[in-house]
Amino acid sequence: MNILETAIPIVQGLLGLIMVGAGSVKIIGVDIVKKDFKRYGYPEWFRFVTGGIEVIGGLGLLVGLLFAPILAILGGVLIVATMIGAILTHFFRVDDPLWRYVGPSIYFIAGLIVTIFSLPSF
Repeated sequence: MNILETAIPIVQGLLGLIMVGAGSVKIIGVDIVKKDFKRYGYPEWFRFVTGGIEVIGGLGLLVGLLFAPILAILGGVLIVATMIGAILTHFFRVDDPLWRYVGPSIYFIAGLIVTIFSLPSF
């Protein structure tokens, strides 16, 4: 077993858990998240949509670990797309400091890696 065969499932599981947690916080409506979405200029419903996508993407990664690898690919794609949106939001909508990009950038890279390594080889 090589390092990738060990590392990718660990990254996939951790990213899945992080996304389920982050999405749940958005859906529940923790105050700091509500304030951030208001600061971004997004409507209230968009927080629920974003949270739902993160939860679904995270669950796809987690379920994909054990049962259906296609769900890992779909979950990874959802996370990658959502993190692109997060990075663009921090950059264009609110001109946030660099540290605000760190989380979404790491999650974007992790999601991209998991998605690519989950693809079947032809």
